[in-house]
Amino acid sequence: MELTRAHVPADTSEPVLDTTVGDLLRQAAVEFPDGLALVEGAADHSARRRWTFAELHEQAEQVARALLGRFDPGEHIAVWAPNLPEWVLLQLGAGLAGLVLVPLNPAYRARELSYALGQSNAAGIFFVPEFRGSPMGEWVEQAKKLAPELRSAIPFTEWDDFCASASQGQRLPEVSASDAAQIEYSSRAASEWRRATYG
Repeated sequence: MELTRAHVPADTSEPVLDTTVGDLLRQAAVEFPDGLALVEGAADHSARRRWTFAELHEQAEQVARALLGRFDPGEHIAVWAPNLPEWVLLQLGAGLAGLVLVPLNPAYRARELSYALGQSNAAGIFFVPEFRGSPMGEWVEQAKKLAPELRSAIPFTEWDDFCASASQGQRLPEVSASDAAQIEYSSRAASEWRRATYG
């Protein structure tokens, strides 16, 4: 049998919204300000942090202002960490700031990290210093030598200080629905890179 179509036709039963993640967050904060938006997935239920849509919007805007104190709209910033509430805040803040987020698998080793940072032209990276025995902070330092665009590396242990650096006078840019939002590295791309690198 000959393959004649290698895609799934788009579902046109619902219109595609011409909007941005930031606009959707603003809308949710207006329509459901006290609605529960985010719950931290901590094992201890009593330790789980919670955000309403209004709180999430307010904190995401603060993150966006802090980001714009270091980066220009359109620049790429990487995040290299397991699931954290701060990861979500960074993603939303990047969207509001017009930055392109580059999510990286926390299982990456040093060489994979260096490749992804260099190939994506990341100007910054947010990371956890250690994860499952991997010295991620050390590997970020090594990667700086191989990623010429990388000028800022911020561990999530300094997240509060980073957010506090936001200037309340910092204006947020106009972000279009056609602007790039993320660069995603698939597992297939990673495995092909490993084969090309390691033989």
